[in-house]
Amino acid sequence: MAASVLQQDFAGERLYWTPMRLPMQVERASTSRDAVTLAALFRHQMVARDEKMYMEDMGAGKKRVVLTWDYRALNDEDPEGFYYGIRRVKEIMSLSEPQQQADETYAEAMVAWYVDDIESWVRDPAFRAARTLRRSQESFQKPFETRVIFKHENGRWKIWRPENELANY
Repeated sequence: MAASVLQQDFAGERLYWTPMRLPMQVERASTSRDAVTLAALFRHQMVARDEKMYMEDMGAGKKRVVLTWDYRALNDEDPEGFYYGIRRVKEIMSLSEPQQQADETYAEAMVAWYVDDIESWVRDPAFRAARTLRRSQESFQKPFETRVIFKHENGRWKIWRPENELANY
């Protein structure tokens, strides 16, 4: 039961990384983590950027020239983030017996999974600080572990995702 439901509803899910909300403006001279990440995303043609220049009032009659990059998404069609790979089930570590609660039947599994089909841009050293991407690269040797809850509904088992919270398996 668990293996077939996981293959259908869990494995093969496309994974997206969302490091920050776009659009975003950074000074061109900035070496912040956001600036480095955005520059790398631009190098890999994953975001667009425009040069901006304006005068900033410093007070006491002084002004300075500010040079910035304005980063924006290449398209608004994919608000989920940047695709970086596909989830694959490595092992079902444990599976509980079905439990009856009120009129519902549930079962719980601990699942080890890894990221497959990792995009080449993930290996850019600029993304080493991003734990999600770093862990994804080593996930076949050190798989992620997560708890998955199954619910028996309409004569079949499916993955249960609470309606009032975002399920992020």
